[in-house]
Amino acid sequence: MKKTVILGAAILATLSLSAQTLQEAIKLTDKEQFEKATSLYKQVLAAEPQNGEAWFNLGENYFASEKTDSAAYCYRHGAEVNPRFPLNHVGVGKVLWVTGKQTEARAAFDKAVLTVCDKANKFGKPLQARTYREVAEACAEGNQKDLVKAQEFIAKALEFDPKDPETYILKGDVLFEANPRDGSAPLENYKKAAELDGLNAKPIAKKGFMYYRAKNYTAAVEEYTKAIALDPNYSPAYSGRGEANFMAKQYDQATADYDKYLTLNTGSRSARVRYAKFLFLSKKYEECLKEVNALRTTGTTDATLKRVEGYAYTELGQFDNAKAAMDDYFMEQDAEKVIASDYEYMGKIYAGLAAKAGASATPANYDSLACEMCVKGAQMDASKDYLYVEAMKLYVKSKKYDQAIAIMRTKMAAGKPETNDYYYLGDAALKGKRWMTADSAWATYIERNPNAYQGYKFRARAQNGLDSTETKTFAAKPFYEEMLKKMKPEELEKNKADLEEAYNYLGLYHLYSKDAKDLPRSRCFFEKVKALNVGSSITKQVNEVMLMTKELKDVAPGGCELL
Repeated sequence: MKKTVILGAAILATLSLSAQTLQEAIKLTDKEQFEKATSLYKQVLAAEPQNGEAWFNLGENYFASEKTDSAAYCYRHGAEVNPRFPLNHVGVGKVLWVTGKQTEARAAFDKAVLTVCDKANKFGKPLQARTYREVAEACAEGNQKDLVKAQEFIAKALEFDPKDPETYILKGDVLFEANPRDGSAPLENYKKAAELDGLNAKPIAKKGFMYYRAKNYTAAVEEYTKAIALDPNYSPAYSGRGEANFMAKQYDQATADYDKYLTLNTGSRSARVRYAKFLFLSKKYEECLKEVNALRTTGTTDATLKRVEGYAYTELGQFDNAKAAMDDYFMEQDAEKVIASDYEYMGKIYAGLAAKAGASATPANYDSLACEMCVKGAQMDASKDYLYVEAMKLYVKSKKYDQAIAIMRTKMAAGKPETNDYYYLGDAALKGKRWMTADSAWATYIERNPNAYQGYKFRARAQNGLDSTETKTFAAKPFYEEMLKKMKPEELEKNKADLEEAYNYLGLYHLYSKDAKDLPRSRCFFEKVKALNVGSSITKQVNEVMLMTKELKDVAPGGCELL
């Protein structure tokens, strides 16, 4: 009897120690101290190899450090050794979700929910709530997020446990992801999480990240500082504040924050990977590459290092090295983890190679490849729709005007067209002599920006292109006149060539128009061209031909003021 009591006490002590160690490990994961957390998780599993919660949290630790294959193993093994524990089924589903297998993922989520809600298993409401929360978090991961479904699962989690701060943090994250322009709802949820757990730095740091994403760097620094005051060892607050300080041009503070981040994560390869990313963000490209190479000597094979390396070489203009690094990256990285910026940088690389090779680049088709990459990036991330414009410019450079026009139309159809979209569309159409398209684009541009003289100039050119019949109608005249009226005094000196273009056209109009022939006015406009003395082909034509014609040679200039 005595031995049984002692044995029972020993088992309870072991279980208590494992639970305590597990909680310490979870906190380390939250603090991005992944290697230290891994060590503690393995201690627990050595003592309790069938501990489903430990397998799940080890999987979460690997997933957070972007080691998806290791995470998948932990989730699967956890589900095998303890199929009644629901969270590993969620983990299996999460990996399927981020790898684009949504149907299989949903089946895994359903299994988790059925398991946790099965009355025979007698799980309490906290675990039921957490299961729904974890499913919600999974739905908000990857390139094919389902934020509506995530919010439905969050609502269900709050039904089971309305006082779980982690659920409110996740709700804030999802709401901000769904509508980055509205920070009020996410802030409300982060505030609620902070109220429920007043010593938790995580919701405060989340507020900092939200402000960072909104480019309010001063507010971001303030929130990260509050998080650090709550928990001086919460390393994500230092890295977040470092990046916010850098964007606020507080470079010394940014460096100090990252030094602290590295100190808290001494010996952590994942922290050094993040530091390499920070060096890139800080535009310290040479130092970034040194850190990447140093990490490589330690055996670190993180695919994102190749990404950072490729990006850094691109910014240094070393496009051959950049392409080699990014080619390796695309071979190693799972397709589902490729992000829009990867395509954006490949566009820059191909454009750089094209410029470097010059005419010899034609066989390699670098310009077309650059355009293709830009379009892929824009289609993947709506916030990068400026990449359509970059592709358009490259097509114009290659004199592929129909493709340039098509790209701009794609951009405009993908979202709400901006005023400058019509500028770029009109520019490509003018250069390609697609006069109808150009005229329509510039007409809309003028409607949206009626005080900019350039719109009238370009529409005049489009009208002039359309007016190519034998009997010229001079349809461009009112637009050149409006252009002259819209030019501001400070614009006149800087844009003499545009003035010359309009004066020359009006001179020709009053010389050749059957209905408004007016030789003194014609002479007057040509004299204005002569006075500008731009030195262009128009200047030469007016001085040597138009002013010397038999009709105008002896005509005194009359008034050429605009009516």
